[in-house]
Amino acid sequence: MKRIIYSTLFLLSFVFGYDEIMLTETQMQKLGIGVTKPDFSKYYLIGPFASSLDFSNQASIKQVSPFEITISNIKKFEGDYVKKGDVICHIISDSLSNLVYEYKNTESKYQIAQNNAKKDKELFEGGVISQREYQNSYLLANELELKLKDLDSTIKQIGIDPNAQGFGYPVVAQISGILAVGPSKSAQKVEAFSPYIIITNDNSKMQANIKIPQNNASDIQKDTRVFIEDNTKKIEIGNINSVSIAIDTNTNTINATANINYKQLQAGSNIDTFILVKNPKDTITITRDVVTKFGNDSIVFVKTQNGFMPTKIEILKEINNGFLIKKDNFGLQTNLANGSIIVLKGAMSGLSFE
Repeated sequence: MKRIIYSTLFLLSFVFGYDEIMLTETQMQKLGIGVTKPDFSKYYLIGPFASSLDFSNQASIKQVSPFEITISNIKKFEGDYVKKGDVICHIISDSLSNLVYEYKNTESKYQIAQNNAKKDKELFEGGVISQREYQNSYLLANELELKLKDLDSTIKQIGIDPNAQGFGYPVVAQISGILAVGPSKSAQKVEAFSPYIIITNDNSKMQANIKIPQNNASDIQKDTRVFIEDNTKKIEIGNINSVSIAIDTNTNTINATANINYKQLQAGSNIDTFILVKNPKDTITITRDVVTKFGNDSIVFVKTQNGFMPTKIEILKEINNGFLIKKDNFGLQTNLANGSIIVLKGAMSGLSFE
């Protein structure tokens, strides 16, 4: 014998748009239907977001080369403590030799031009030469000075001593601290712009580079708390430090950085992060398993004294494992059906069950 669950005993369709489904507690248990509450807290988690961990820029320094280099000799290894000025390794490359040659050549030319500009200034002030002649030597000295500063900046970025003698150019530590990243073997090739030396004076300070989808960009604010998931448990690991205003068109994401203070994580690893954001006013969050579609409507089943009331909801945004919806008439005592809610959806269409 079949029992009809679908019922119109309580004609509340003028409020909810649907009729109440009559269901006893015993029937609920047999059909695998449970109940859960909406989340009325002021915050909710979004994510997961792909994130990479790196050493904090405030507590470390990276040495990179704008062209490929080869390691010729190693003096210090990862994990070693180095003092500022210590030689870490030696590197070689044709591009590096050309850079050093250009640097020294420009340095010599600049010294000559500087002396000429000084002499021409005295001659101009003494009325011996014209202002135009003095300006030419002055501008040449300035031009060479700018070029020398640019070359010097590149050499410092690489971290070499350009005046050292011998095979290969020595790479020197620019700060004192732990060699967190360093070359592992001689003849190792290092790609352009790949950090081959990272020294940190506080290896407990890290940062996460987080890729935020464009549709979540407006949710992320400075100082927002960041979490990871460990066996379904959320653990706070730090907070947002900065949020880019530009979109990476290749991935349709923005980049956010977070200061990380959770010591169990390691720099160089990739993790999934979750970010805690504030609920907009008059909104609540619900889990995905309480929602179904009926026609064009998104429906939840609100527990009543005699069963469940199918209730239309307005979904504002899809979030982690659920939805952000308008609060409407939901209250702290509201219970929503979960589990086998497809049975209740069938009842809305007049299906009967054993």
